[in-house]
Amino acid sequence: MLGRLAVVAAVLVAPTAWARPSAGGDLCADFGAPELAGTVADPDLTEISGLAASRVHPDVLWTHNDSGGQPALHAMADDGTDLGRYVVAGASATDWEDLAAGPGTEPDRSYLYAADIGDNDAVRPSVTVYRVPEPDAAPTGAGGTLRGTETIEVRYPDGPADAEALLVDPVTGDLVIVTKSYAGRSHVLEAPAAALVEGSPVTLADAGTITIRPPLDGVGLPGTAVTGGDIAPDGSVVLLRTYQSVLAFARADGQSVADALQGTSCEAPEADEPQGEAVAFTSAGDAYVTVSEGSSQPIHRIAVAVPAATTSTSATTTADADGDEGGGATSATLVLAVGVVVAVAAVGLVLVARRRRGRPD
Repeated sequence: MLGRLAVVAAVLVAPTAWARPSAGGDLCADFGAPELAGTVADPDLTEISGLAASRVHPDVLWTHNDSGGQPALHAMADDGTDLGRYVVAGASATDWEDLAAGPGTEPDRSYLYAADIGDNDAVRPSVTVYRVPEPDAAPTGAGGTLRGTETIEVRYPDGPADAEALLVDPVTGDLVIVTKSYAGRSHVLEAPAAALVEGSPVTLADAGTITIRPPLDGVGLPGTAVTGGDIAPDGSVVLLRTYQSVLAFARADGQSVADALQGTSCEAPEADEPQGEAVAFTSAGDAYVTVSEGSSQPIHRIAVAVPAATTSTSATTTADADGDEGGGATSATLVLAVGVVVAVAAVGLVLVARRRRGRPD
């Protein structure tokens, strides 16, 4: 009995990390309710279409306007405070639709990818993705110019198409574009990081078609049209946004983004926004942020459970055997459970000690 109690106590007291969810339905259970984080203060930001969290400067969001805007990125704090407008040197703007942060040509640098890919009438023979390093100095409100821009010409395998969602794999640097279809049949198009070279047009490969179903209670703009997307900084979750919903896809280690999008999705929490196009994970991956087009729009933040840094093999094995990955447990619940087990173990030790006193040596 003493040995068994000691083993149980050791297993449950050991540091525990919840396993990554393996199915879409489990994934969204770990997301919190939308909370108001702030309001967009910059009066020039009236058609926010793309959004990305800085990987260099904590609590800084990068964004831009939709078609008709200037070739510039706007920095704002996570509460919407205006941190300045930054012209992207060497860029032009036809219809910027999305923004991503990810790796690029130089290791240990973070890059911003501005997607000039909007094409409502599907007539552009090629579109453009601008890649520019994030500035070393934190945005303070004065603005400036982003230099070192690379212009990457992108073509689609079957001719012109409308698209508004750009994804950059934070692990590999591969680029993915998801087309926009009001019928709900979106193509997933991809290019490896090595092909993203200025002056060398890249034709994306068609990695399959996904079906986007509208939410049952959706009203207003079509919930079938993909308007944006982002990938968690550790690559574990892919988000696609539509006018009416945020869809979350779990991604396994070593799995491509395109393959993850072929998996089962779940409908993640989203605030009611009039024209939702922008979504981005925070740099820590502990939440995602959404914002709509329009003047002085609210910024909504949705918390995401983040696994702990340490793992107990015994505890993880026990969770897997029960078929419960534990993502919904709170720290308080875990502490309480550990306390109960330790108490039971202590009582057991006392009982064993008393029993031994009555035995001859």
